[in-house]
Amino acid sequence: MAKFIHTMIRVYDLEKSIKFYRDVFALDISYRLDFPDFSLVYLRDQESGQELELTLNRGRTIPYTHGDGYGHIAFCVEDVALEHERFKKLGINPGEIKAFHADDGALIARYFFVQDPDGYKIEVLERHGHYQ
Repeated sequence: MAKFIHTMIRVYDLEKSIKFYRDVFALDISYRLDFPDFSLVYLRDQESGQELELTLNRGRTIPYTHGDGYGHIAFCVEDVALEHERFKKLGINPGEIKAFHADDGALIARYFFVQDPDGYKIEVLERHGHYQ
């Protein structure tokens, strides 16, 4: 059986990205590989064990573009409003909190989006229903 272990994104400023994911989502470095031309840094979520692999290609002089295929990664939190306020205090500019409802009015999700230093979109969902 397959086991999902990580997602990789390319970053322009590795230390800035490490700080962002540590400060905003409490991801810790679990493994780091440094080579002459590139570095791989794995950041682990202590709750689920999933990892985000940050890849730095040395010598790059312009930031990456995301094309039209990238969507977002997502994290769930206990209280979206509390996290939204915490992000603002960290100097992160979160989008507005939104709610998604079924046709009968039942709450499906409460969420907001934020972007990391490289412009990758991140959805922050409140723990509810499917999003645990």
